[in-house]
Amino acid sequence: MNIINKILNVDDYYFDVFMSISEALAGFTVNELQSTGLAETYYTYILKNLDAATFVEFLTVSKNILEKSSGEDELNKAIQSEIIKHPGMNDIAGKVITMWYLGTWEGTYINDLSYKEGLVWNLMHSHPPGAKQPGYKSWKIKPVNSNS
Repeated sequence: MNIINKILNVDDYYFDVFMSISEALAGFTVNELQSTGLAETYYTYILKNLDAATFVEFLTVSKNILEKSSGEDELNKAIQSEIIKHPGMNDIAGKVITMWYLGTWEGTYINDLSYKEGLVWNLMHSHPPGAKQPGYKSWKIKPVNSNS
């Protein structure tokens, strides 16, 4: 089973691997990641800000994991043993996850949109303060999962 999703808008096989491993690491589908409008931006940002050989090694390990895994459980075990337990790979995986959730790379926002489109806002059922307002009279609506 091949878990690597084909992304049609970028002609780079490693981009497909990047998106598929991002899906597995972040817990959001490739479509949800694409809907941020930042997938290509993030990919090219990493290419410019991380040693190319290191990023290619991470993507090669990811490609092998994705191609060899026959299901989600096997994929998660492979990520745990081949990425999370290796300090260098774990560091990159953490940066990729942080980038998707917070829009930052090593503490710096990638661009103006990365703050607004951080996955953390979806996860919290919220909006980024000062960037996307929830709408007029939204304060009257009971929050999601509210116990009050």
